[in-house]
Amino acid sequence: MTAAPFDVVVVLGAALGPEGDLGAVLAERVLAGVEAWRAGAAPMMLMTGRYEAELMKRRAVKLGVPAERVLVETAALTTRENATGCAAIMRAHGMQRALIVTQTFHRARAVATFRRAGVAAEAWRFVHMPTRFGMSVREVVARAAYRARGWI
Repeated sequence: MTAAPFDVVVVLGAALGPEGDLGAVLAERVLAGVEAWRAGAAPMMLMTGRYEAELMKRRAVKLGVPAERVLVETAALTTRENATGCAAIMRAHGMQRALIVTQTFHRARAVATFRRAGVAAEAWRFVHMPTRFGMSVREVVARAAYRARGWI
């Protein structure tokens, strides 16, 4: 049996829905992360986000991932905090290689931020719903801010 190409599938948090459940973007990420895990990309999953990580884990378990295969990072509110928090958890578990799950508009910044945090990161590419224009504009601003701060 060959080893998985990554140590962990990291699913980045996003906004919760109005009822406190997974919003559409977040639900899409969790499903894509579970699909990556099922495909053998990594033996573990890591859900990240202060308010959403536990809900993300519950959804992954409901979709068939054993609970002991899903770690959570529950402090992060930003992509940078996702990266630094996940990097610490990964180090504690002897992990180095992460497959990052997020939509196209966010991938470049997310992967660069994880790499800056010392993680050997690549992006999981999946088909997702169209990106709203406002999200794309927000991402352009966020990339510029992250570059200016030296976070990517």
